[in-house]
Amino acid sequence: MEQETKGIVFKGNSEGLVIVIPEEYDFVRAINEIEDKIKSSARFFKGARIKVAYRGINLTTQQEDEIKRILDKKSGAIIESFSKDDESKLKSLVANSQPKTIIPTRKTFFSNGEEGTCKFVRSTIRSGTRIEYDGSVVILGDVNPGGEIVASGNVVVLGTLRGMVHAGAQGDREAFIYALNLKPTQIRIAEAIARMPEGEEEDSMQPELAKIKDDIIEVVQL
Repeated sequence: MEQETKGIVFKGNSEGLVIVIPEEYDFVRAINEIEDKIKSSARFFKGARIKVAYRGINLTTQQEDEIKRILDKKSGAIIESFSKDDESKLKSLVANSQPKTIIPTRKTFFSNGEEGTCKFVRSTIRSGTRIEYDGSVVILGDVNPGGEIVASGNVVVLGTLRGMVHAGAQGDREAFIYALNLKPTQIRIAEAIARMPEGEEEDSMQPELAKIKDDIIEVVQL
């Protein structure tokens, strides 16, 4: 007989992290498994500010507080909130977003020989600006700290990426992030989340590509 239960799953979304807890789990089993998973993934959360939601079982306020305490202690991240997730909000990732700038959309061959929609943004993404798109996004400029890009497809930055980028936001693990200078506050691909290690700044640009390999985000120089 096939085993249907896959255990607790961590998924990224546009605001942070969603923890999917199977409904047949009791609280003790849930909190123990969450603690194990968060310890093994702590290097990807360290220093980040994230909102965490959960799906599946119903928890009391006291149980939510206990899980938030574990996340605060073990993840190395700043957990801004922990609450029950409204799944309907996730389905409107792009639908409720109104772009502030009129930007042309065109078809392009972008990945794996498949054709899909692509948005070209001919300007720098400044702090406080958020771009969401159901497809791939190409930025002809920089993404400054505080700028955010969320795309269901790939994200290409023909400049310096210093903000937050989420590619494959609807679960596409084949999506990638490319930048001429990759210095983000945080990158996400599908459910995987990574914060780039801090280090000395380099003046020269070195194109890099981020993609999922063995369930973690790998960054390679091109």
